[in-house]
Amino acid sequence: MKKKLVFFFLRLFVTSGLLIILFKFIPYQKLLQIYKDSRKEYIFLGLLIFFISLNIGILRWKYILFCLGIRLPLKEAFYSFFCGLFFNLFFSSFIAQDLFRGFSIVYRYKELEKVTASLFMDRYSGTIALSFLSFFSLFLKPKLIYRREVIIPVMFIFSATLFVYLSIFNKRIFKLFLNLFKKNFSLVEKIKKFHHQFYFFKKKPYLFLKIMIFSFLIQIFTCFSFFIISKAFYLDLNLIYFFTLVPVVTAISLIPITIAGLGTREAASVYFFSFLGVEKSIALGISLVNFFFWVFTAFLGGIIYVSVYYRRFQPHS
Repeated sequence: MKKKLVFFFLRLFVTSGLLIILFKFIPYQKLLQIYKDSRKEYIFLGLLIFFISLNIGILRWKYILFCLGIRLPLKEAFYSFFCGLFFNLFFSSFIAQDLFRGFSIVYRYKELEKVTASLFMDRYSGTIALSFLSFFSLFLKPKLIYRREVIIPVMFIFSATLFVYLSIFNKRIFKLFLNLFKKNFSLVEKIKKFHHQFYFFKKKPYLFLKIMIFSFLIQIFTCFSFFIISKAFYLDLNLIYFFTLVPVVTAISLIPITIAGLGTREAASVYFFSFLGVEKSIALGISLVNFFFWVFTAFLGGIIYVSVYYRRFQPHS
């Protein structure tokens, strides 16, 4: 408990520090003026696209569970997914949503290994789509190719994704990984059971391909949401730039050093979009609008939890 509190306050300190630095260089008065002058219809459209991407995420997770033999009703998946977003507001990383989703489904349907595998596959398929989208779109615009600040993170994300793929789906590499824990027999057995659920998708690649279609759609809609938000601030940038930079910004925001990615996402947005000549205040404004979307949907999840979903965890008479 003490370690968790230390990490929480450390992340709170990093989050506050990054925001203070950002607002030191970008006056909040200027930011408020940008929002006042923005085209609100584009912000609303961006929110709609963002909401659609979340619902595609629900369908992806439901399909993964179905592939693993758990027939989860769509309403149950919707409740669990959005309530998980609500709990992200109170913990220092996005893992809170996965923990809640896992707990809520295991509580009602058991099958711990399958549910855990579904959550990992859900996140990992999204990471594959994110890294591939960023990697291949990078080469469509020469202006970004020659900047090592962009190339290095894109290549790192792509290489890390490929390494995890080989670790899971290549038996030789997986055995080498298991050797690291050979002294702990019980842990090795748990890892093997966990791995068995993933290897199922290699035996049936057409199922994995369908999951990847969901994942690419989510990433495309996410990038398109950023693109539409930029229109609200009168930017005229090629859509392909967002396919390159938004996945990098998203990956950086997932690093668990700040609360819900707040601060890291904004700093990364200001830094990377400056390569395109985007004014710092506008880049920060785009990122904060995206964060507002997360908060809005998280509060929606809170309303669902308080009004409906919490009853599911009440003991039956």
